[in-house]
Formats: sequence, structure tokens, C-alpha cells
Amino acid sequence: MKKATFNKLALVVSVILIAVFILSACDSPDPRIPIKYTFNPGGQFSTNVNDEDPRRQIRCTIIFEVVDEAAVDELTENSFVVRSAVLSVLAKLTIPEITTNSNLDAIAERLIEKVNEDLQSTYDLVIGAYFTDFALV
Repeated sequence: MKKATFNKLALVVSVILIAVFILSACDSPDPRIPIKYTFNPGGQFSTNVNDEDPRRQIRCTIIFEVVDEAAVDELTENSFVVRSAVLSVLAKLTIPEITTNSNLDAIAERLIEKVNEDLQSTYDLVIGAYFTDFALV
């Protein structure tokens, strides 16, 4: 009788531990996939590029990856700072920099650095920059 009681108790404890484990893993829809926060500075960017022909322009759309939800709020409140920083980086680009596909990562890094610098936060809010549209016109 004691062995049967022990087995039932072991089974109940096991079920409780499994239930606790499952419930703790349900904080996220899929705990293996980290939550990503993004900020869209709004619309397309268009500016002249650093070229002999003053009519040459770059047009692009950018989405920023940020560290958390508070960063999204801060960037939203300071969207004018973000847009100004983006335009200042884009206006300094030269035609060779724009027309080389491998430079997109370098341009994205410059954007991240400039936006973080101009926001003057105690820590970097922007951790990624992704082009959803990029054209020289």
C-alpha cells in the first residue's frame, strides 16, 4: 500500500512541476523567439546626395530596430531628431557609396550611430536599421 501511495504522490508532484514549467514558458507566444521592437520614422526619406549634379537624389524608407518598448516611445516623441539625423547621413553619401550594394550595411551602421548620438540618451536606443526601399534617382 505504501508503494502505491508513493507512486501516486510522485505522479502528482511530476504533473505539478510540468504544469508550472509550461505556465512559466507561456509568457511569450514562442519563448524561443525574442520579441523585437521596431520604430518607423514615418514615410520615405528624400534628399540630394553629395554629387556634382545637384539634381541627384536618394530616396529610401527605413525601419529601426530598438531595444525595448520605452525606446519606441522615446523615438516617437523625438521623431524630428531621428528624421534630421537620417537626412544628415544620407546627404553626405556619395554616388559610389550608394551604388555599391555591400555599402548598405555600412550606411545602416552610420544611421544607427548618428541617431543614437543625436538622441543623447544614457544608452543606445537604436540597435538596427533596415532599408525597405532604397533608390538613387
